[in-house]
Amino acid sequence: MMDLRQIGEFGLIRKVKKWMPIRQREVFQGIGDDVAVIKTGDKVLLATTDILIEGIHFKRSWINPYHLGKKSLMVNLSDIAAMGGIPKYFLLSLGLPRNLPVSFVSHFYRGLRDGAKQFHVDLIGGDTSLSQKIVINVCLLGEGKKNEIIYRNGARVGDDLYVSGTLGDAALGLKILQDKGFRRKPKGLIERQLSPCPRIRLGRLLSQRRLANSMIDVSDGLLIDATHLFEESGVGGRILEGCVPRSNLYRRYAALYSKDPYQLALCGGEDYELLFSAPPDRKARILSLAITLGIPITGIGKILPKKEGFRVITKEGKEYLPDCLGFEHFR
Repeated sequence: MMDLRQIGEFGLIRKVKKWMPIRQREVFQGIGDDVAVIKTGDKVLLATTDILIEGIHFKRSWINPYHLGKKSLMVNLSDIAAMGGIPKYFLLSLGLPRNLPVSFVSHFYRGLRDGAKQFHVDLIGGDTSLSQKIVINVCLLGEGKKNEIIYRNGARVGDDLYVSGTLGDAALGLKILQDKGFRRKPKGLIERQLSPCPRIRLGRLLSQRRLANSMIDVSDGLLIDATHLFEESGVGGRILEGCVPRSNLYRRYAALYSKDPYQLALCGGEDYELLFSAPPDRKARILSLAITLGIPITGIGKILPKKEGFRVITKEGKEYLPDCLGFEHFR
């Protein structure tokens, strides 16, 4: 019998889409994008959810409760950013061990509160339960205008491919945490892992100004998230390895954990940057937006016809596709 290791997380999601077809006409987008999109009058309701499980997504030995609370909200906010939406409200369900100190829960909520205040969202409900390990589930609701929402399936042949910020820092920060612990340097890389910053404002302006045709947030790794965008859009693409943006800290420390200087930037997850495609004639406006926001936006590739597939191109011009594209549950 086939098991989950064989089909992986994304194979399971494809099966769920077949098992649970959408019947409500007001659902513009269901399973298969960063958030669900539902028509509500003149606007659309955006809904997303993420789960964090102790031992799978985090360990208490290398993340404190404050950062854990804040991060649990940030990863959901990034999904709303990837659609160009406005986050509004969230619900929180917690599974907690009975011997967990109340001070841990208090600091968790302090981090959650600070994140909610920063991005102007309110906690409006949820649930709690006894659990052997900490389980955190956030359901975030947002809104947007129907004609401004950016989906994964909008990439067009000839589009340029862009990414915000730098990549690989969070994955490298995780390596350092696992190897040396929370109090070791470099703090900048560790902060990228523990305290991601969703690109809400960038996503909003890309949507309002009609600059991007398609978009996704980089949560599981650049390459695997790029394949989601390509598959949903029915296109192929090329990513230029030498153009993938890496921070100075990444360049300094990556060699300690990988022989390949690009491996963590290409396949590491949890950077929560925005990957998007746009027609070539919008390049000047996109670069101007980057300057205005003070956020680097880098052209890293091209959208091609589906028959040309997906490959990475090295500085020497060789094409390849890595064996591992990024993180996938069950595999």
